[in-house]
Amino acid sequence: MDAVKRLVITATIVVLFYIYLALLSPRVFDVLIYDESKLMPPDIEPKAVDAILNKTQSGGLKSLPVVIFGPGVEEKARNLSRLFPNTTSAWSILDTAQKIYRERLNKVVENATASFREGAEKIANSTQKVCEDLNRLVEGYREAQERARQLLLGTYGVAALGRAVDNQTQKFLTLYQKYVATYDVDAAVRLAADEAYGNVSRYLTGVTWKNWASLEAVENVTDAILATRLNKTMIDIARAAATVGVRQYLYIRLINQTPPLVRPYLPYLICGGDVEKAVEMFKSDLIRNLTAQYPPPTIYSISTAAELVYQDKYALAVVKTSEEMPNVPPQLGIPVSTSFLLKSFSQIVTEDVSKIDRTTAAALFTVLLYVMGTLAAPVLIISTVGLTYLGVLGFFYQIHEIQKIYYLTVYMAAPVIFAIGVDYMLLMISRYAEERALGRDKTEAVKVVRRYANRAIAASAAVVATSLGSFAISRLPFMQSIGIGYLITTLFVVLTVFFILPTLLYLLGDRVFWPKKTIAVHRGRSRLLEKAVATALKRPLLVAVAAALVTLLSFLYLVSTLRITTNPIVAMPETQYKKALEIATTYFKNATALSTTYIVMKSPPPPELLREVEKLPNYVNYTLEKRGDWYVVTVKLSLEDTSDALLDVYRRLDQLRAHYGPYLIGGAASWKNVVFNEIYVKFWSFQIYVVIAAVILILAFLLKSFLIPIRLVATVLMSIAWSLAAEVALFQEAMGQPTYWMVPVVLFAFLMAIGTDYDIFIITRIREEIEKGLDEKEAIKTAVVTTGPIITGAAIILAAAFSTLMLSQVLLLRQIGFTIALAALLDAFIIRPLVVPALITLAGKYNWLWITGYSIRRTY
Repeated sequence: MDAVKRLVITATIVVLFYIYLALLSPRVFDVLIYDESKLMPPDIEPKAVDAILNKTQSGGLKSLPVVIFGPGVEEKARNLSRLFPNTTSAWSILDTAQKIYRERLNKVVENATASFREGAEKIANSTQKVCEDLNRLVEGYREAQERARQLLLGTYGVAALGRAVDNQTQKFLTLYQKYVATYDVDAAVRLAADEAYGNVSRYLTGVTWKNWASLEAVENVTDAILATRLNKTMIDIARAAATVGVRQYLYIRLINQTPPLVRPYLPYLICGGDVEKAVEMFKSDLIRNLTAQYPPPTIYSISTAAELVYQDKYALAVVKTSEEMPNVPPQLGIPVSTSFLLKSFSQIVTEDVSKIDRTTAAALFTVLLYVMGTLAAPVLIISTVGLTYLGVLGFFYQIHEIQKIYYLTVYMAAPVIFAIGVDYMLLMISRYAEERALGRDKTEAVKVVRRYANRAIAASAAVVATSLGSFAISRLPFMQSIGIGYLITTLFVVLTVFFILPTLLYLLGDRVFWPKKTIAVHRGRSRLLEKAVATALKRPLLVAVAAALVTLLSFLYLVSTLRITTNPIVAMPETQYKKALEIATTYFKNATALSTTYIVMKSPPPPELLREVEKLPNYVNYTLEKRGDWYVVTVKLSLEDTSDALLDVYRRLDQLRAHYGPYLIGGAASWKNVVFNEIYVKFWSFQIYVVIAAVILILAFLLKSFLIPIRLVATVLMSIAWSLAAEVALFQEAMGQPTYWMVPVVLFAFLMAIGTDYDIFIITRIREEIEKGLDEKEAIKTAVVTTGPIITGAAIILAAAFSTLMLSQVLLLRQIGFTIALAALLDAFIIRPLVVPALITLAGKYNWLWITGYSIRRTY
């Protein structure tokens, strides 16, 4: 009883510790880290470059691209510019260009108008006196012309009519009648005219009876009258000016002497005309002509503005701000930034964790009710595992200052704890029921359960810790966080199943089966398993070959089809920030320099290197500056910081080091290279072999066999190949979503950790049955049929635990949830009841080959 008392005290201490930690568990979500770059060692290349840049970097405004979409794009862009005055958009560029255009246009117009005004005023002033003289000349001409008409009418007209109109004409008529009897008409007219009107016959030179009524006669008489005081040139000018008008005459005379610029407006300027009206007309015409020849700028005529607009559907603005995450109203635009993506991602993660945890608990409880056929045991298991999970979260919070907690550590904690915790407790309670059914009392049954736990569950937990904890050997702190988190998770589960559950069994006894007296084996599953084992034992080679063939086909399918993406944006849910990023990288490639890569050198970079930089994929521009002792080439690329294409950028720059180095590569491309190579490449080139070797060694010593651990690992790899092939077929081929690079990594680690459970339980039971005296085939059959229903139930529980991840909005977790859930079902319903018995049968006595010989002494 002392042992029982010690167990109860220990369990009480553990429970109180869990409760204390559970109270702290909600705080863990406030300390999670979502940005891997914050969990990086200081000696890696991009971190060294960051240190150099931070030492030499001066403060200033930062550029934040903002995508604007929806109706009223222009209005939204202008409102954004009002909110952030340093914003650059297509319309701010257009406004600036139009302002410059107007300033230049106004300057040209004002200069031309001033010059025109000067010339116009000269013309107006200079022609005013001329016009006055011409007007007097024309006036004299017209007076002379009127006198000429009167003279012709008073002479030839009176003679022709034979009638006088006044005394003077009567005198002329009398004299004319007197002279006409002696002289011809023309002579008579002239003689009579001189006597009647004075000496006027000189004006009638060239006038005859035949032409006196013609205009020519009037002109001749007019010229004769004017000739008394004007010369011929002046008479001609007077006639011309009188004929067309003074202004028109002067216009004709000046038109060819006037500058072309002023000619159209000459009519308005002659004779001191309206200069202001001419200037206004000139200015209006000049503006119209200039804008026709040089149209004002539009968004699409300015290349830099056109690059910021796509078909009036989308626009890109660049906000200059000193804030890390400025508050941009979503109705105006969505920032394109890793910081905003991670912020929205963290909110979704927090929501998902709560939803998935509740769903996982409900799903597991439902499955446990089905598997165990009782109420008390499922409640006990779910409650105990739930308390363990909250304790783990609280413990993560307690250590967050000395061990930073990466978000995936918490995200994946629930499925792991619920999966292995429920599995272990289900198997232990089932074994307790089995021992009670054999007639052992409660204390003895619990002792058997504890011995069983010490052997099978300890071995399983060791494999789980080795496989999941292997991430702790990574150089990258955020991967170390995941590995250490899983080690802590496994430790808490072990504490629960080694101390709390046995204590509860001691205290509750058979009440854990309430409302039943015990747990009955599910006969339907037992019969199916019995048939499967019988088939495997009867045709072991056929089953083994079929399994190998399916594995080979799966492997070939994966080699030819699997598409891996290293871009975490792909794994993120469809948020407005992700949509903004997709719009920016799709429609504004030349305008969005979303990622920055640095080349840092001690000496000036060679021109050849800079030319090679311009050939980089998705290149936008580069700048060269000296910061302290370093020359820094800042390369802007139209790629998001997480793009797969950055790996190729880093490879190209790395190759150029041999020709133009030495130099350091920093920024987005360098970070991408570090994460990919330190995790993905090193996992498949190093960590996987460490895990496999460690698992084989651990299982070899625990199971005392060389062959069984190798066979166990091989069957786990079968499950991985089959389930990963199914994941590729569903997500990649059917849904068009590439496989995120962490899926195969996590799949291997989880299945190597959890997939060995069922095999260990079966092998442990086979050894137990053989030690009781059964032959090998009967032991295999008994072990699989006896433990099979519980193992299949555990597999359903594991599948339920991980399938809840498919409720997540995160692609990575949906893929992991589907793949591990499927792998668990394949493992429990095909691998363990069919493939494992077949391979054990084929291996025969070599299953138990150990350092000391055969670990189970039998005669074969």
